[in-house]
Amino acid sequence: MSGGPFGLTARLALSACAGAVFFVPGAAAKDIAPFHMALAVRWGAGAGSDAFLDDLSRSLAATLATGCFATVSIAPSDGSGHGADLDFEVVLSNVVDETRFDDSVAGTMQPGEPTKELGRTTHFEVTVDARLSARVNGALVHHKHLVANVSRRPIYVGEDAQATARAEAIDNIVRDLSRALGCGKAKLAQKVREAIGDAGQTTPEPR
Repeated sequence: MSGGPFGLTARLALSACAGAVFFVPGAAAKDIAPFHMALAVRWGAGAGSDAFLDDLSRSLAATLATGCFATVSIAPSDGSGHGADLDFEVVLSNVVDETRFDDSVAGTMQPGEPTKELGRTTHFEVTVDARLSARVNGALVHHKHLVANVSRRPIYVGEDAQATARAEAIDNIVRDLSRALGCGKAKLAQKVREAIGDAGQTTPEPR
């Protein structure tokens, strides 16, 4: 991994915990919205694993901090956001995380060739509702509803198709949410200013 600013941001993302703040490298800040966003990702009804939640939080925070907002923090459980301008709440629900078999259930319970693993398909699905709002007045900036749906069959014996499906779902969610927000486009900052009711910029000081 690179030792430059982007590499540092990526390393921070991999070790982030609640309250950690992500900074965008200055050289990449051309179309970054000059606001501090607090990110909160949580389970709603039909919850899944905490590991998936944490992985999605880190990946989304790192992506938004390098292409969307001046700083991004993962909000702690008490809801504080280190003086954030914006709150981005992402609620996950109705998770489906299962393995589907080509053979009958009776057949899969019998010992046999290891290659039988290749006849199993992992399916992962989760509903995502994301809401970006101005902290000062609660005004809505953007809302996005989507369903991430991934099915994967192992291509070699011993492959963890479940881990692959979960990772791809995270990549898809991060990509779709950043596109929906309009990351990297001047229109995003304008929408935020209109929601806040302040035409001025509020770039946070690095800590």
